[in-house]
Amino acid sequence: LTGKYFLFPKESNNSYIELTPDMLLRLNSFSLCMKVSLNVPQNRETIFLSYRSLYYDELNLWMEANGNVGFYMSGEGLMFPKLKRRGEWQHICLTWESKYGRTELWVNGRRDSKVYRRGHTVHPGGIAMLGQDQDALGHDFDSSQSFVGKIKDLKMWDKVLSLKTLRSIFKGKEKTKGNVFDWSNLTFSKKGNVQTVEAI
Repeated sequence: LTGKYFLFPKESNNSYIELTPDMLLRLNSFSLCMKVSLNVPQNRETIFLSYRSLYYDELNLWMEANGNVGFYMSGEGLMFPKLKRRGEWQHICLTWESKYGRTELWVNGRRDSKVYRRGHTVHPGGIAMLGQDQDALGHDFDSSQSFVGKIKDLKMWDKVLSLKTLRSIFKGKEKTKGNVFDWSNLTFSKKGNVQTVEAI
């Protein structure tokens, strides 16, 4: 997928990318990076990535209706500052580790830090996808929450990346491959009206 992006052209309850991780998703830490270009109106929430097991939202990343970024793991969420709703590419990296609950959201190279879910574990056996929120495992989608826009350069690691590595990622110089997901060799299946487009 190098040099390409996923286009979600319009609101839907059946368009998404189901992701197959390269390792079991039993996580006590992670780094998740992607670039997004949104095309959504004011006061509309939008899911980026959802990972759900049978009974729980294990890991969800949203833009809330007020524009804040919301991060949820099996319960109450954590809010970060706002994203832009239309147009330009925005580079997001989210890092979390269980021992101290240290959580950081980087947007276009700027960092915001919080503490969240100390001692927690993300459990395996679920389904990960881009573009829809799973209210039940693998289905029960709400079109008003669906992603509309473009996503590219998805990478995920089972560790917190160093500051040096994260800064290198934002500069486009980091070649480290994600060991959970990596855009250059992503295993996925497209459902509904999602297009793979060559970046110009």
